[in-house]
Amino acid sequence: MVEQHSCCSCCFSFIITMGLTALFFWLSLRVDQPKFYLESIYVPALNRSLPSTTKNDTVLFKIKFTNPNKDKGIKYDAVRVNISVFLSQNTTRLLSNSTAVAPFYQGRQKKAHKPSSASFVGNLTPAAGMDGKVYFRVDFATAVKYKILFWYTKRHGMWGGANVEINNGGVKVYPKPVRLGNEPPRIVNGAPEFRGGYRALLPLFLVAWIMRTH
Repeated sequence: MVEQHSCCSCCFSFIITMGLTALFFWLSLRVDQPKFYLESIYVPALNRSLPSTTKNDTVLFKIKFTNPNKDKGIKYDAVRVNISVFLSQNTTRLLSNSTAVAPFYQGRQKKAHKPSSASFVGNLTPAAGMDGKVYFRVDFATAVKYKILFWYTKRHGMWGGANVEINNGGVKVYPKPVRLGNEPPRIVNGAPEFRGGYRALLPLFLVAWIMRTH
């Protein structure tokens, strides 16, 4: 009886140990993707306070990289950045060839601020149908490797973008950093779309309206 109890205790201890070991490895291998933000952008050609005779075909911008991982570093390949201008609400024109932020390593829970620039070709005058406003589309693409203890994972491709309105000073209308995520290249005007929980509640409103009319 004692031997049977001892055997059960050993099996239970073994299961607990294996479970904790598996949990440790899962937590060690689990990674959170870095976040990318357009921290600032300046287009001198759109700055109306400058003399009209001043010609400047440069776009200056700064990208912020955030590593949310507590125990994993991130190694970035070159980050390719494309900047386009909106010709209509859902049509863009590439302003220049892609520019690159040089590869770099980012430590655990660190933030990096990387300035860069690009030269554009073409006219930046607000297009018809854009209400006199100028919108840029900023896209990025890169690949990252996560450093876990003393080794790196395989490369993981990442890409995203955001739409940015530029004011008469040649900078972003909203000064806060803009998340470069999965926003589509489309300018939406008018009432906001139903999203999330509001879309889920729509059938309930329809049922209530039908019951009320009968």
